[in-house]
Order: sequence, then C-alpha cells, then structure tokens
Amino acid sequence: MAPLTRLIRSVSLAALAAGLSPLCAQWGHGLPPVVDEAATMEDKLGQEADLDVRFVDESGTPIHLAEAVRGDLPVVLNFGYFNCPGMCGFVLNQLLQNLPDSGLTPGQDFQFFTVSVHHDEGPELAAQKKATYVAALEAPAWTDDWSFLTGAEDQIRKLSGSVGWRFRFDDVAKDIDHPFTVVLLSPGGKVVRYLDTRQLTPKTLRRAIIEAGDGKVGGFLESLLVTCYTFDPDTGAYRVTAMTVMRVGGVLTIFGLSAMIYVLWRRERAKPRLATT
Repeated sequence: MAPLTRLIRSVSLAALAAGLSPLCAQWGHGLPPVVDEAATMEDKLGQEADLDVRFVDESGTPIHLAEAVRGDLPVVLNFGYFNCPGMCGFVLNQLLQNLPDSGLTPGQDFQFFTVSVHHDEGPELAAQKKATYVAALEAPAWTDDWSFLTGAEDQIRKLSGSVGWRFRFDDVAKDIDHPFTVVLLSPGGKVVRYLDTRQLTPKTLRRAIIEAGDGKVGGFLESLLVTCYTFDPDTGAYRVTAMTVMRVGGVLTIFGLSAMIYVLWRRERAKPRLATT
C-alpha cells in the first residue's frame, strides 16, 4: 500500500472514530476509560462458542450463525453497538486501522462479524454504520464479506456469554460498559484468542488470525512459525520464550542426531560391498 494511500486511510478512520466517539478527547492519548468489573472478559479459551443463535444482518436478512460460519476459515468477532457514544468507535477503528496492513482479507482469510449488543438496534442503523466504515476504508470488496448483525437480547447474551465477552447496561449514563476486546474463533467455532485493541498491531493481528486458522490461513512455513511463538496477554503480542527456544533446539537436535545415525548406517552398509569388489 502506497504511503499516501495509507495516510489517507488512517486520517479517514481517525476522523470517523472521532465522529462516533465524542468522548475521546476526555480520555487522553485516545485510550478508553476503565470499565465496570461486570464488563470484563471471562476466560473461555479453548471452549466452543455457542453459534446456535439467530440475528439479522444489515440488509434485513435473517442469519443463523451456525450456518453462516463456513467452517473452513477462522472467525473475527467484534462486539459493540452502533450508537455507542464512546469506546466502540475506538475499538472498531483500531481493528480496521491494523487489518489492511495485516495482509489478510475478509472472505478470503477469515470471516468478519460485527455484532451489536444493544437489542434496540436494527438493520437500518447497521447498514448505515457499515456503509460509513466501508467508505472510509476505501474497501468496497469488503461489503459482501463483512456482516453487521443485530438481534434479540437473549441471542446476544447467548453468543457473547459463550465466548466470555461480558457487558453491562448503565441505566444512569444510558450506555453500555464493555471490554475493548476482539474475539477470534477457530474454523470449528472454538475460542482461540482474545486481542485487546489498545495494544493491537498488524503483525499481532495477522499472527492471531493465522493461529486461529489452524493451518488453513497463510503458508505452511508461516503457520509453522506461529507455533513457535507464545502469546503474551500482558503486552498483547507474540514473542519467543525460553521454553520455545528449548523446544525448537530439542527438535533440531533430534533431527541432527537422526541424520548422523542415518549417514553412519549407510557407511556401515557400504563397507561389505567395498570389500568384495
């Protein structure tokens, strides 16, 4: 991507986030405030997401999520709500700023669902928000491969609860407290990774999607490389740990010894032949 195009896209998304998030100026450095404890992530890593839920997409089409998830690609779940006065714009803006530079594309490398957790929001508002973001990204190809979903409260809580994404209605402020987290599912619907958008980078996002893809995203060598990294939730990034180095060293040692034994074995087998010639 050309530097000028990247700059234009970043400025557009920043302006969009500012428009959707008028509280950003009060946060300092663009970071959202700490939310209520009832609106934090619950660890559901390794568990199956409950995809037996029904929503409506931005075109008004009923969606049974278990049928919409293809099963051959990982899934990126972005929760929030479209009339959010604060952090939702920040979360989605951070995700979308990093996604183009990750080199991965919705529909080709992963499935992308933005789910409203406000049961009063409907497909008309979802369509407006989707059109605004697609235009800011200058990515019309994403239109068919990025779904904005709305639905009933029981369906919303069924899905969000199954992946550990907890939220709370604030009757005083008239908004919803929620985490800053994006949830990644395996092609089979298992919760694989949580990404804090405040720490997100294109490299981390790419590695997380490849990890969630279970070998179905990225090349063989890149998928193998990702297995050598350990995700650090404190920094929100993948890093090589001492244990990983030891494991890799152990594997290489085994291969090296096996190769040496094979060469010696071949030499021993060749000796009788040389003696008889």
